[in-house]
Amino acid sequence: MSKNINMSEEQEEQVVKGPGQLLKEARERANLSIQDIADKVRLKKSLIEDIEDDNYELDISLTFLRGYIKLYAKQVQVSEVEVLAAFDNLNTQNKEPAKVKSFSRRVANQANDDKLMLLTYLVILVVIALVVIWWFQQDKDTSEPLTLPIQPLISQAEQQDLDALKTERNLSVENELDSNLENFSDSVLNDSQLTVPQEVIEETPETVIEELESSTENIDISKSEAVAPVELIFEFSGDCWMNLSDATGENIAYGVKVKGRVMPVSGIPPFTVTLGASEAVKISYAGEAVDLSFLPPGNIAKFNLPLSE
Repeated sequence: MSKNINMSEEQEEQVVKGPGQLLKEARERANLSIQDIADKVRLKKSLIEDIEDDNYELDISLTFLRGYIKLYAKQVQVSEVEVLAAFDNLNTQNKEPAKVKSFSRRVANQANDDKLMLLTYLVILVVIALVVIWWFQQDKDTSEPLTLPIQPLISQAEQQDLDALKTERNLSVENELDSNLENFSDSVLNDSQLTVPQEVIEETPETVIEELESSTENIDISKSEAVAPVELIFEFSGDCWMNLSDATGENIAYGVKVKGRVMPVSGIPPFTVTLGASEAVKISYAGEAVDLSFLPPGNIAKFNLPLSE
């Protein structure tokens, strides 16, 4: 019996105290509380309690734990070497925490993440640049009138030839009218079948001259009206496709006209007008407004100017 008691006492003496127990006994001998130690070493109270309970299953590096134990030992006047030896013998942490072990792997993953993030930013910037370019192109397309290829394009030389033909045709018309006027005057003055009462000639010799001048003026007026251009003004309250040609068959204006545009044109009447949205157009003919109320809204309208009575 006494032999068993001695063996148990020897086993108790061989039990090595942990660093927490050594520090706790020294603190109690110094009449210090756990909060006093926490304030002196500037650590949380819960961490001091874990150290005294030898609870080192913390997500803290082994180097930091050894440093905290050394600070605690200095405050309670315990040998640092003894406490650290007890900590090593306890062997509660034989490896670095997972957080420290995986540090290099985290660095590698962070580098990969940075590369992926940089690539993502580049893709986003390219998409934004493409959207901005598309937006400017759309804005440019809406600001410029859209012209439809109603008639084939001609070169500048061909246009000059057409202008020359038009001028020549106008001159020939004027010459023909002048020739007709001269023939008319000669026929009035020299026609033997024309009989004028003698008393009219004797009493009012100026009458025939006035009548001839009046006839000449009427012919000149009809000639000028036949070739004089007329001015039209189109005002658009909305986008509208249109086509306008005059008596010569020339397309004066065509294409889509945008909202708010005021377009003055001139040409030889009569005009042929085609409108895609007549309700969005106001027309002035030779300074007078044209009544378009007879046109059905929402449909393509085609009519001639001036309007027939």
